[in-house]
Amino acid sequence: MSSSVMSIPQEVPGQSSPAFGGFSTAPSGSGPARNEMPTAPLGIGDARLLPLVQASVSQTTWAAYGPRRPVVWLIGHSYIYWAAQRAAHRPGGRTLGFRDLEVHWKGVKGLRWAEVLSQAIEVGRTVSSPVVLVIHAGGNDLCVLRLNELLIIIRSDLERLPGFFNEVVLVWSEIVSRVKWQGARDAAAMERARRTVNARTSRFVRSKGGVVVRHRQLEGDNRRLMISDGTHLNDIGLDIFLSGLQDGVEQALYILGGGRSSV
Repeated sequence: MSSSVMSIPQEVPGQSSPAFGGFSTAPSGSGPARNEMPTAPLGIGDARLLPLVQASVSQTTWAAYGPRRPVVWLIGHSYIYWAAQRAAHRPGGRTLGFRDLEVHWKGVKGLRWAEVLSQAIEVGRTVSSPVVLVIHAGGNDLCVLRLNELLIIIRSDLERLPGFFNEVVLVWSEIVSRVKWQGARDAAAMERARRTVNARTSRFVRSKGGVVVRHRQLEGDNRRLMISDGTHLNDIGLDIFLSGLQDGVEQALYILGGGRSSV
């Protein structure tokens, strides 16, 4: 599974740290609103010191002032919905094997791209921690919107998205090839459109420091990975799809300095 992560800009003395890769915004305000537990290394032996600090305060205080853990949100159409169901039966479960990490699934059957931004805004309003935001959408629009129109909408929404989060790293999950595109007259034309959307959106996401999940093993003739409708993945296909999502989340967590997978 292949993904790409842009390097993090170096901090310049006297200037505030830049946002991560363009898909992150710094907390508002000129200074801290409260005394926060230090998140930077505490020096030699800090790995032992931090648990001692945690043990010396109440759990409520630690939760309120302690280091903020990233949270993961996966937003998309039925592929995300069914991936969540499948993940529950895999090692690591719905958290994809990440320790001490909240992973939330927001799979909406039939989701169109026009609904993606509103779904993301709703997430941004409910969380203050750094967010790994996985988006898998656009496939249901290929038969409905003109290619150029879809590309413009996707880019516009992705450019606006960071403004609704304190800090976010975007993971773009590319549109998966289908045996049957519902409502399409020309399957070959749909495949060309899919590749164009993936190529241009992936290039844009990478340019902003985001992560791209290619789903290479789902490319080409993937009939054996589909259920009978030729549109949705079977269990084997979902396992491959989930492995790609897991890789993408892991790379995004690396950017944020977050957790590691246990599987």
